[in-house]
Amino acid sequence: MDIKEFCRKLDRLLGSRDLHGEGLDTAIKAISQGLAISTGEIAILLADDDAGALHFLWPRGLKSSGTVPTSSKESLAARTYRDVKGTVNNRFSAIRHASIFEALPLKEHGGKALPIQKIISVPIREKENCLGVLQICRKAADRTEAGPDFTPAELLGAGLVARTLARHL
Repeated sequence: MDIKEFCRKLDRLLGSRDLHGEGLDTAIKAISQGLAISTGEIAILLADDDAGALHFLWPRGLKSSGTVPTSSKESLAARTYRDVKGTVNNRFSAIRHASIFEALPLKEHGGKALPIQKIISVPIREKENCLGVLQICRKAADRTEAGPDFTPAELLGAGLVARTLARHL
């Protein structure tokens, strides 16, 4: 199935569901299956413009962990939000970055917390308004275990998924 068809199916699946409620688990499960990644390799951060910060909507375990200042120089999510531009980094573990998302253990990896090796980060936007950030990553002990590099086509696809999610925020 191509990414446009996947997004149409995701949009229909979510229907009138709201990502702040019952639609979140549905969306995460669909994205995980559709993109062949673990649910622990997906992050959704929403903007709180009054606080000048991003907060985790997913994973739920990070929802109460605090916020990421949108001015942060070490946060890819903050940079994605500020620049309203998606990015791929297939050597993410080699650069200095905020690592709160990496602290969450993955059930699929025996409950181990693993570093992010590769990541796609895209803005969740509605027209010109940036609502937050969608991040899709590959976590593993090292880069070779993380699987194939993300491609420019996957970056474009993640942007389409983010636009689909925006309709349900």
